[in-house]
Amino acid sequence: MVILLPLLMFLIAGTAQYTRFVAQSDVDLGQAVAEAARAAASCVVERSQAEGEPRIDPDKANLVFVSVLAKNLGLDPVTLSPLPGSGMAGTPGYVLVVYNGDDRYAPVGKKYVFNGAGLAVEDLAGEGFPRSFGVSKYDVLPGGAGARVTVLEAPGVVAVVTGRAKGVMGSDAETTRWAAARIVVRT
Repeated sequence: MVILLPLLMFLIAGTAQYTRFVAQSDVDLGQAVAEAARAAASCVVERSQAEGEPRIDPDKANLVFVSVLAKNLGLDPVTLSPLPGSGMAGTPGYVLVVYNGDDRYAPVGKKYVFNGAGLAVEDLAGEGFPRSFGVSKYDVLPGGAGARVTVLEAPGVVAVVTGRAKGVMGSDAETTRWAAARIVVRT
């Protein structure tokens, strides 16, 4: 009994710690993605805002998204590799879709895919609003196919981030979180 009691206590503590870790890493990543998406959606082209029809600058939105994500997760802002003290075990990947609906002040839309090693950029075709986007574990697809679907009623962004969070006792956990943000215009 004297030998089993410490072992049992260790197992209970380890299980509780692992559960806390998984919940905390999900909350941290979820909040970081949501804040980065909101920041990206705020990258409005000045002329479009002045004329009352705000559109998002896709390239600026991508830079701001990466910057805010890196700051909130403790990542290098250029490579997205984890800095000392980061809760991430490796470089996360992301997909960011910026959609304006038309090309009046900025490109219709762009899709940025970062796989941890390189960034690919794809132009999107405009179909106006509302526009649905399917969100899966590793992608955002225009048209609404995927595990989850979100609809943009105005210019906005949809992002999904997947990464490995540091674990306790050497067990890392892969986690994925997504967020969408759009411009709200009050008339």
